[in-house]
This record gives sequence, C-alpha cells and structure tokens, in this order.
Amino acid sequence: MAEAVLEIVLENLNSLVQKELGLFLGFNQDMARLASLLITIKATLEDAVEKQFSNRAVKDWLGKLKDAAHILDDILDECAYEALELEY
Repeated sequence: MAEAVLEIVLENLNSLVQKELGLFLGFNQDMARLASLLITIKATLEDAVEKQFSNRAVKDWLGKLKDAAHILDDILDECAYEALELEY
C-alpha cells in the first residue's frame, strides 16, 4: 500500500520536474540520477513491506512514510496548479 502511494507521488514529481525544469542544462543527468535513486527507494520499500509483518518498527515507519507521501502529493498538486495558472 505505501509503495503504491509513493509510486504515484514519484510519478507526479517526475512529471512536474520534467515540465518545469526541463529547460535547464544537465537536466537529463539529474533525471538519470533521480531514476536510479527511485529504483533504490522502491526496492527498499518492497523489502520493508515484507518485513512489516514481523517488525513493528518497520510497520510504523511505513505508516509514517505513507502519511508523508500523501502530504507530498498534495504539495505537488498545488505546484502543478500554480504552474498552470502561470501559463495563462
């Protein structure tokens, strides 16, 4: 569950970054590093999801991460909205 929420947030972040920052030099390198980091994060989350059933601390951490991901998603939605307003 937490990884699904985080994946949506990361997709929104990727879309916003590509749209708003795509004009800067070196952007492709930054995106490659970000993609690599996201793969690592996803693998860590998949491992944590399995461990949450036997480790209460991991379960609590995943819950907090899910809450943070929802907050980040709201912030990204606001940024995307502001970007649209600036276009018009």
